[in-house]
Amino acid sequence: MQLSLFLNNPVVSAGSPLTGTVSLTLDEPTSIDDIYVRFKGISFTARIVNNGQTTYRVTERHSHADIITSLFDQPRGTFLPPGEHILLFTIQVPVYSECTCLAHCDQYSQFRLSRWTCRHSGVDVGLVRTGLPPTCHASRSMYVDYRLVAAVDRPGIFKWKKSVLSTVTLVPATLVHSSSLLYDRDSRNLVEVYKTVVLSAKCDKLPEEYFVQGALPKVSGLKKLISFSSKHTYVDVPMEAEMILYNNGEASIGEHLPFELYISVQVDDISRIVGIVNIKLTSIKVSLRSETSCYAQKHPNSSSDKTILFELNKLDIPLTPEKSEGRAPRFRIDDKVFKAIELGNNIVPDFDIMSFRHHHKICVAVGLSFNDGGTRAVEISHAIIINSGIDYDLDTNMLLPPRYQMADYKYEYDNDRFKTDEEEDFFD
Repeated sequence: MQLSLFLNNPVVSAGSPLTGTVSLTLDEPTSIDDIYVRFKGISFTARIVNNGQTTYRVTERHSHADIITSLFDQPRGTFLPPGEHILLFTIQVPVYSECTCLAHCDQYSQFRLSRWTCRHSGVDVGLVRTGLPPTCHASRSMYVDYRLVAAVDRPGIFKWKKSVLSTVTLVPATLVHSSSLLYDRDSRNLVEVYKTVVLSAKCDKLPEEYFVQGALPKVSGLKKLISFSSKHTYVDVPMEAEMILYNNGEASIGEHLPFELYISVQVDDISRIVGIVNIKLTSIKVSLRSETSCYAQKHPNSSSDKTILFELNKLDIPLTPEKSEGRAPRFRIDDKVFKAIELGNNIVPDFDIMSFRHHHKICVAVGLSFNDGGTRAVEISHAIIINSGIDYDLDTNMLLPPRYQMADYKYEYDNDRFKTDEEEDFFD
């Protein structure tokens, strides 16, 4: 007996059909009880906790989907003739997670059990409807995994079951109300974040009458003493880095990251810096940091991964202040080096499962030089929500058109790397 499984779409979105073929080849007439496929998804986390007296391992398991579809339309015990038998299957991947543990967060927080495994009952099913989480493998102790198993059951006590499995990459759907005014893919709602830094600059000798309220202040310490006896003056340059994120700080896989980047010199008038401080852009790096944590409070156990989205070094780009009234001189940076930054297709979207959390942050490092001096770094970052770009409309109970082709989704992982014997029984 030979059994094989083929998936038409090993990358599937929540709410879409998962289709494929099961092939059963028999060398002789064989009695069959059932032929079926089973789609199951779980999440697992583990952490080591030390309470000051003992050290113990805390695990958390959740079952998010478990669908069994029989492909055998004959009575149990029917003999199938020798040869190849082709069976087609379709499994409708759910939109919602079957796990109802979010309805029991109070118990979870109160008892801090060393082992939490979700249990389903007819009483609590559907109390909390959350979206199916994405495939994610942060480490051997933090992952969300989906598998499809094809199996053949044979009658008799000693007739063992034949099975074969395949991993499935699941892309989640964002639950939205398309009729709501808040749902707008082209929303221009802004999220602004600021960071203040003070850098020093060497400039030509400045007269004492320059240093009034609202102008650049003199530096302190050794450089201040040097200023008295040299042909140059050292000044502090208080700057404010500004990042503007569009769409309420949300972005979708495969789309352009909508943001702008500015710096402002904190003086009361542009005349306080013109001819004194000439600013150049020397480098810029934009990165996306993903942070995965299986417990974010007393006993952190997290991993972090950084993806560089854009980087340029050895630049020599003069920055010109924008015309503005009633505000500090403001310099725009992003439009000098790129028009847009595209998010890749290998990003795992944000999700939360009890203590298992996967979030993102956009980080920008800018290199600046004053009066052709050395490069000074300014860094600014902000949390950003990455969704899959696939929306499920709660008003019509339908998937909305995806924002990219599913075939372009490239999040992959090494199956062998994440095999764990201890958790295999959770798939059974």
